[in-house]
Amino acid sequence: MKIIVCIPSYNNADTIGYVVRQAAEGLKKYFGGGIIINSDGGSTDGTRKVVMETPVPEGVEVRSVVYRWPIPGKGSAMKEVLEIARDEGADVVVFVDSDLRSITPEWIYKFVKPIEEGYHFVVPLYLRHKYDGTITNNIAYPMTASLYGYNVRQPIGGDFGISAELIDVYLRDEEIWKTDVARFGVDIFLTTTAIAEGFKVIQTALGVKIHNPKDPAASLGPMFNQVVGTLFMLMGKYEDKWKNVREIKPVPVFGEMDVREPEPVKVTLELLKEKARKLFEENEKILEKALSEETFEEVKEALKTFDFDDVLWSHVLFDSAVAYKKGILKNAEPLVPLYFAKTADFVEKTKDMTTEEAEKLVLKRAETFLKEKDYLLARWE
Repeated sequence: MKIIVCIPSYNNADTIGYVVRQAAEGLKKYFGGGIIINSDGGSTDGTRKVVMETPVPEGVEVRSVVYRWPIPGKGSAMKEVLEIARDEGADVVVFVDSDLRSITPEWIYKFVKPIEEGYHFVVPLYLRHKYDGTITNNIAYPMTASLYGYNVRQPIGGDFGISAELIDVYLRDEEIWKTDVARFGVDIFLTTTAIAEGFKVIQTALGVKIHNPKDPAASLGPMFNQVVGTLFMLMGKYEDKWKNVREIKPVPVFGEMDVREPEPVKVTLELLKEKARKLFEENEKILEKALSEETFEEVKEALKTFDFDDVLWSHVLFDSAVAYKKGILKNAEPLVPLYFAKTADFVEKTKDMTTEEAEKLVLKRAETFLKEKDYLLARWE
């Protein structure tokens, strides 16, 4: 079995050596060897040098390439390795992030073994702190689960196992790689495509995820726009797949989860509220066009108290998807203040909860989105 582990990078010299070592040990221990390819975006901090100088066991080949696809981003780095894997006849490609501090050799086994057993797409199932992954918890998870009917908890987890059959599907349409799929939209693209195209999907239990998390109030960056925009774009592409979905099916899990409390993630609540109000004022006109009249009025009320319930939040995202489809919203940027407001609501409601208790609210959110799907369908037409 030919296995390629891809580590996309951009200026990750301080963390990538550890990831290479763990991946190499996993390849050697469980599969006798394999190939590690670092796909780099032109790092200036010596990332590629660290990769090539990291000692690995015999039987593990290490390469480092600068990807050629002209759009800079994580997706372009991954596309390069998918093309190499296709050309070299790889059976499995495993993607792991370059800033992971919790990766172990067992992760490689846990991504590859389900594919040996007949699955096509392996998604990570981590324990994450209640304030880590707020785009996942508030948007990617409830939207993916309610639209496509698969209870995939980490659809933009960043670490994946992919079968050879799926590689061809991902590379089939070169045009899609000219969108935000070339950037941070790649994770939601990989997951949605695997589900919508009918491939066998499984989650793999990886325990606690420790990486370099960020305070959502302080450093949102371009990720929000790229993930949400890609999610909306794929809703248009796959509308015939999600329109009739009326239940959320459980997705099997490979392995057992080691349950413990993850490292805390800091969230600055007052900054979230302040940014929500300020950015709402700046985007008020476009949001008034994008949202239904009732939703818009409810949003204005919610911003006074930051009590932003899941029904209202589902209507915000459903209205926005429709506005994106109609060209009223050119991108997801105007939704950032409402995302900040929803995150503030979640922080307020869960401040005295453990991560396990807060998780129940996130799972319930997906069910609420499913119940509100008729609202989306009525607006979509």
